[in-house]
Amino acid sequence: SHQAVSSTALSMAKYNTMEEILAKFPDDKPILINFYDAATENDIKADIQRSKQLLADRCTVVSIRQQDYPEIAKLWDAVEKSPSFILFKDGTPVMRFYEETHYLEITAKVGKYCRPDGEEHKSYK
Repeated sequence: SHQAVSSTALSMAKYNTMEEILAKFPDDKPILINFYDAATENDIKADIQRSKQLLADRCTVVSIRQQDYPEIAKLWDAVEKSPSFILFKDGTPVMRFYEETHYLEITAKVGKYCRPDGEEHKSYK
């Protein structure tokens, strides 16, 4: 099924701050915010979707068009490059990376910070 980056794409409502966006996803999982340029949507859609599925039990992937939220994207230094990823844990940004479009790379980068339940105490070397 190839819907656009839909269920967690925030195109309907308008948010003024990153806090408001993060508040939409109250569960304890880290949140990966993906700011992307609408022009690249078709190129990255499949990989974002795959990443979302692979990370589903570990983190929530939220895609936001840079064009929809230029002020927020600018504030978070996510305007120049697409996609711009920021991973939030407990409302705090813990890492960011840019222009990565391959789903395995995205999953690997984020996976280091997002562990499945019950694995918090195992160290990853």
